[in-house]
Amino acid sequence: MKRVIFYLLPIAESVARPVMALTIITLPITSLPLLSNLMGGTVVAPAVIIFTGILMVIWVPLYVLRNGVLPGEIKPLLVFVCVAFAASIMAFFLPIPPGKGNSVFRSELEGLITLAIGISIYLVFTLWNRDSTYLKWTLRFINLTGMIILIWSFIQLVIILFYSGRYPDLIVRLQSLWSSRNLLELGFRNRVTGFAFEPSWLAHQLNLIFLPYWLAATVTGYSVTKKFLRISFENILLVGGVVILFFSLSRVGLAAFLFTLVFIVLRINAWLLGWIQKRFHSLPVLARTGKWAVVPLSLLMVVFYASLVLGMVFLAARFDPRMARLLALKNIPTNFFDFAAKVDILERVIYWAGGLRIFSHYPLLGVGLGNSGFFFPQQMPYLAYRSSEIMYTINDAAYLVNIKSFWVRLLAETGLVGFSLFAAWQAFLWGAGKFLRSNRSALMRTVGWMGTFAILAFIPEGFSIDSFALPYLWVSMGLVTAAVVLARREEKL
Repeated sequence: MKRVIFYLLPIAESVARPVMALTIITLPITSLPLLSNLMGGTVVAPAVIIFTGILMVIWVPLYVLRNGVLPGEIKPLLVFVCVAFAASIMAFFLPIPPGKGNSVFRSELEGLITLAIGISIYLVFTLWNRDSTYLKWTLRFINLTGMIILIWSFIQLVIILFYSGRYPDLIVRLQSLWSSRNLLELGFRNRVTGFAFEPSWLAHQLNLIFLPYWLAATVTGYSVTKKFLRISFENILLVGGVVILFFSLSRVGLAAFLFTLVFIVLRINAWLLGWIQKRFHSLPVLARTGKWAVVPLSLLMVVFYASLVLGMVFLAARFDPRMARLLALKNIPTNFFDFAAKVDILERVIYWAGGLRIFSHYPLLGVGLGNSGFFFPQQMPYLAYRSSEIMYTINDAAYLVNIKSFWVRLLAETGLVGFSLFAAWQAFLWGAGKFLRSNRSALMRTVGWMGTFAILAFIPEGFSIDSFALPYLWVSMGLVTAAVVLARREEKL
């Protein structure tokens, strides 16, 4: 058996390499119409799902059988999978309300399949990047994919800024090849979508893979390509990525990137204040003032950063009417629901509130994957009756209600146990990123910072997406897991 695997694995490797390249290149495409129709209308990265499935069949089993063990960082996630599966089984003993003819079994099966897709993507990217050569190869393809995203996104941006979103027929036809949504839809004509189904998904993929890597490479000074005048390809891509992220006009996407920047600023401030204190103590006249000498400087920094954030908010208001309405002095929101209505997220807040009510009734294991939609009509707040969108979904649509938040969905469908295990896995990888950031290798430090930025960005992003099948978090976490395994192995040598 081992001899057969020994001969088959190189053949599988030769097939897997182009498939892996296609997996990375198709990451931006979230709703390829041809494949979506063949797969029953799904709009969640169908090409990535197919290519990952091929790798899981032809390469992963041979590689695991040849090398024997899975990385230890996968174990907390596998425990979460077991809990999610147990919660889904236990749900059959719950008093599940009728759901417009939808089957509980089918709903749970779809939920478990999406989770299996996410785990498969994570496993493939973890195992594929088993040494620094493969890791660099993957990062080069991430750069290539990011460059393609930016080129197409800047074409859209030029049309939005200079032609008021009046897309030529050729651009509309090209977009229809890889997206199920028409560029001419009124709500998206002034927002950059890239290759994604909607602008918020473009922001999500930028925040979870591309910007974390480009920002990490800028922080460490690392690049997988040669630099020109000390400027790396990643530096250029980072600037372009931030511009496109801004013009996606995704509020959660911008909040996620700002969340990352706040972390960087806090790190810089801690270092800067420490350096200033040492300099002050070295001067006899100022040493007597001690730590109070840096208070004025700290206040100055707070004012500077607050001004910077406010400037960005007011700039966003010039392009996004929702932000403009929020900043208007009249009709100031008096509670959170009023605030949500003013910035056009009332429906989402209602979905979240309903999900949290489901969790409050079933706090331990939740109601099982995919089952929250059955319980939502009984648990939604009264404000839901004022929303035509929610009323249509409940009364007329054939599908079940979607909670619209990954974090709330975890609580509602896997309970406190499942939520805690997933959060523990993220904390585990946060520690892995911290370990990598102190590595001697610039490559390892870069991947460590990338993982840190991706985890930070996913905290706000988790309030916008709710599907396990979106590949972007799994890709970043797979790279971090592969890098920490490689770093530990090199430490033992």
